[in-house]
Amino acid sequence: MKFGKLETVYSSAPEEYERLTLEVLLDGERVARIDQEEGADRLNIELFGADEKFRTRMLLDDLIAALIDARQAFL
Repeated sequence: MKFGKLETVYSSAPEEYERLTLEVLLDGERVARIDQEEGADRLNIELFGADEKFRTRMLLDDLIAALIDARQAFL
């Protein structure tokens, strides 16, 4: 299933973060931002909803583990 064009964009986002960040865009709209503010071994991801009312932040490793668990549930 195709959801549109996904792309990643590197940015320094100096107004919000001191270190390099990576943004994930879907059809040009930001859906996630990954930062290394807590160190390169503790990456965080911030997820954005379509209406800006939904916005949440978690460890990237926690999201990856949850996605792997979800995929395993369908195998």
